[in-house]
Amino acid sequence: MFTKRQEAELITSIQGRGEIPLKFAYLEEGAKNWEAIANERMKSSGGINLAESSLLKSRVRHFIESFGNKNKINVIDLGCGDGSPAFPILDELKKQGIEFRYIPLDISSEMLDLAEKNVKKRFSCEIIKKLFDFELGNFSDIAYDLKSEGYLNLLCFLGSTVGNFSDRNRVLTNMRDSMGANDFLVVGVEMTNFFKINKIIPHYKGILAENFLYYIPSRVGIKREETEYEVDWNGKENQIEIWLSIKNNQKIKIGEEVFKIEEGEKILLSRSIKFNEWTFTKLLSDVGFRTEILTTSKDRGYVLAMVQPTRYFV
Repeated sequence: MFTKRQEAELITSIQGRGEIPLKFAYLEEGAKNWEAIANERMKSSGGINLAESSLLKSRVRHFIESFGNKNKINVIDLGCGDGSPAFPILDELKKQGIEFRYIPLDISSEMLDLAEKNVKKRFSCEIIKKLFDFELGNFSDIAYDLKSEGYLNLLCFLGSTVGNFSDRNRVLTNMRDSMGANDFLVVGVEMTNFFKINKIIPHYKGILAENFLYYIPSRVGIKREETEYEVDWNGKENQIEIWLSIKNNQKIKIGEEVFKIEEGEKILLSRSIKFNEWTFTKLLSDVGFRTEILTTSKDRGYVLAMVQPTRYFV
């Protein structure tokens, strides 16, 4: 299931800091578990992130206008999900008659296939799938090669995904280091009223969420019935945390490595860091991005930023 590098990363993350990185949950059958969550939210609220989609639809024309020569655009969808978060951008490019290609980039080949399937249903465009873990390094070679034949790159990091990583600076730096002077990145994050966290926590519970997050623990040998699923708010880090509390000693096997975790230990399955406008814009600035456009929803519950790498002159 895992590559040798993934096995090493998973072993060291469990043993070293008591965490199973969320990105592994999307591998193989995990993609179907995530799709079940997306389908359920589509029925109940109109989509996995309706606020982001609505805001993007209202401002996408301004994003595209930021390009000078915009005859050909690559839409590079980072952590693509099912492809639907990028639909407002693709819809506008189609409307304006701009030639575009859709490039989903993800750690999971199954997620890439899902995004390709959904985009093909709606658009007639070239789709170039890229299997890559952008948490581990930049993808400048991929981004550079895609700009042949006169294409410009529009990178998308949507769905508040930036809040899922322990090291947001490293992830965004990898993206910055993959961009040229004429490339843009669109990032979306959910704004949170920290005094209403109790209303948010239930969104992280339920059988579909548990099935999704239990997938990797089950694959490495952890018995679900001998654990407890816990959702907590970490006020110091401003993040929701989902933990697996071990009720009985467990044996874990990853590749050829076998080790134990003991009763009473906890494993972090997921984090969701919450932002306000100041913390979000500071994060982008600290990494080295210049903000071209910053826009928020009417209720100020969601923000989209279109940024470029900053060039410093000494």
